[in-house]
Amino acid sequence: MFLREALYVPVTLVRQYLPAAALRRRRLRGINGMLAYARERVPHYRDDERYAVPPLDSLDDLAGLPVLRKQTLRDRPQPDFLAEGTDPARWRQFQTSGSTGRRVLVRHDERSHDYHMAACFRRFLATGRYRPTDRLSHLRPYESPGRFFEKLKLFRRHTVLTRLPMDEIKAALLANRPQVLIGWPVHLRELLRSLSPAELAQLRRTLRLVFTESELLTPEIRARFTEGFGVPVRDEYSAFEVLNVYYECWAGGRHIAEDRVHVEIVDDEGRPLPDGAEGRLLVTAYMERAMPLLRYEIGDIGRIDPRPCRCGRTFRTLELTRGRADDVVVLADGRKLYSDTFMWISAWHPGVAECFVQQDAAGRVRMSVVLQDPGADRGAVLDAVRAQLFELVGGSFEIDLVTAGELPVSAGGKGKLVASEYRVGV
Repeated sequence: MFLREALYVPVTLVRQYLPAAALRRRRLRGINGMLAYARERVPHYRDDERYAVPPLDSLDDLAGLPVLRKQTLRDRPQPDFLAEGTDPARWRQFQTSGSTGRRVLVRHDERSHDYHMAACFRRFLATGRYRPTDRLSHLRPYESPGRFFEKLKLFRRHTVLTRLPMDEIKAALLANRPQVLIGWPVHLRELLRSLSPAELAQLRRTLRLVFTESELLTPEIRARFTEGFGVPVRDEYSAFEVLNVYYECWAGGRHIAEDRVHVEIVDDEGRPLPDGAEGRLLVTAYMERAMPLLRYEIGDIGRIDPRPCRCGRTFRTLELTRGRADDVVVLADGRKLYSDTFMWISAWHPGVAECFVQQDAAGRVRMSVVLQDPGADRGAVLDAVRAQLFELVGGSFEIDLVTAGELPVSAGGKGKLVASEYRVGV
């Protein structure tokens, strides 16, 4: 609801400067409230005696609770994670296959989602360069619904679908004359390689800021973007399951949104690690009430920086050190297909439950499809997938489509949407 979002905006701006002790108290209070709520209303937590604990005395006590892994979220029936007594009509629902190609349906309650949306405003202000009247072009694999204030030329978002041919992407961007550009590093790299000197000069005439999201931004790639686009680059880290985790300020601090999420760094056994140590990220979005996820292992590796940021914000800062890497499939004619092409099939094709794409060292491509309905006509589903895939790509190519009972999973319990051993031309 827009009115509630608007009322939350000043609150989110103030909270990023609260004393660290006050923020810790807020997180502890929020986690205890979420834990009590989940034990009462969510079957997964109610049925597991390990969650039957008294209120936590400190944030350190959170380590005594189980780690919730993505595999558990996928293996158990979805209703086990949904709060009883809530109105599904008021949920915000997202469907994502993530980097693994395995479909996950996520729900957020209206209040927590509105707070997240309000907090996104500080993400832009924190850069010190964004203006609400700026034209923003967003490279992404799906469209976003428009907001009424865009008609007032405020926070305008121009979506450019990344599955389009590069010539169409460039034409759309140059026609919009963006002052802000947002995209995954993998797509921004391809854009930068594809722009002619004249096209790049035209883009740079209006561009003031680049945002990256959804993929690890290394220092080398940041430097390449800064030099190539000629503007500052700011990173953002989110996941559909927990929404925004951090946003980057003008001073380079990647601030955890601690007024709505708590982040832990743990070792492979789920044991807490001290600030500064590299480990697995656990995230608890403690305002959530539709689908609470406690100590959720998001699948990335990082470290919390114990040093305060010179911008003055008191939210701790987080650095991703090893994120989920998306491989690329290279076709015989040199075209590159990134994971979001196949993500579209795995997440939205009605006959597909999951998919997995492999390219061997010789360049042969195989796509394994897990049927949504095991009794469905195998040939009809594969023909429909092939047709939609060729439509997304803008032409046919050699691909072996097969059905599978399940996706291959690594020893660590993690799947992968795209795996390629072919390196020529990448």
